[in-house]
Amino acid sequence: MARFFEWLSNIINSAERSFLDLLGAIVPYFVPVIPAYLTFYHTRDLMDFPAWVAFVSAFVVEVLGITSVSTAIRFYRHNQKYKSSQNKAPFLLAISVYIFYIVVVMTVNVLLEVVDGTRDGTIILAIGLFSLLSFPSGVLVSIRSQYKEMLEEREEKRSGSKPAEKQAYKPKHASDYADKIIEALNTEWSKSSRVLSPKEITAQLKLDHEKSKGYVSTLTTKWKNEKNIGKITF
Repeated sequence: MARFFEWLSNIINSAERSFLDLLGAIVPYFVPVIPAYLTFYHTRDLMDFPAWVAFVSAFVVEVLGITSVSTAIRFYRHNQKYKSSQNKAPFLLAISVYIFYIVVVMTVNVLLEVVDGTRDGTIILAIGLFSLLSFPSGVLVSIRSQYKEMLEEREEKRSGSKPAEKQAYKPKHASDYADKIIEALNTEWSKSSRVLSPKEITAQLKLDHEKSKGYVSTLTTKWKNEKNIGKITF
């Protein structure tokens, strides 16, 4: 009997975890419905937008909010992995997009209520808070996704290799090797005071010369300017 109850307890606990995980995955996508409705109501009733335009406005504004938050968090985590400025994602630009979203939502849902003057201040405050629900929903969507990626990376490190499908397709872009290109230039210059040609660099890094030579040449020119090295003929 004790084993039966233990088995039943494990089944219930497992089902509970799965159910909560399901809710955690679904609910963040329904949260923006509330601020979307508020935007729809205010654009239709206070700004006299046609109903279909108000609906589209509410949809695109909330999608802008949740995606800008999610993108900003992803960019922040990405930038923590890379020290080179050339590999950093435009985190501040993503934050700027979300700030613009906040301005739009607070103007439409709060400022118009203040101007209309038909609601109590407490209700307007509640409307303002509801209008910002895309922030926690966007954060939750992003951190859940990143947590899953983190577990996958940990599993890959533990197994010692990446999945076959990821190994099969990994295009080499010259911009991904910016740090190694600079390192190669510095190494050769310190040894022989000679500037490597783009062809030597692409050969050394095993890159497609025709596709990479433009970026390598541009980066080499920038490096020479920083080092005050005179121009040479390639």
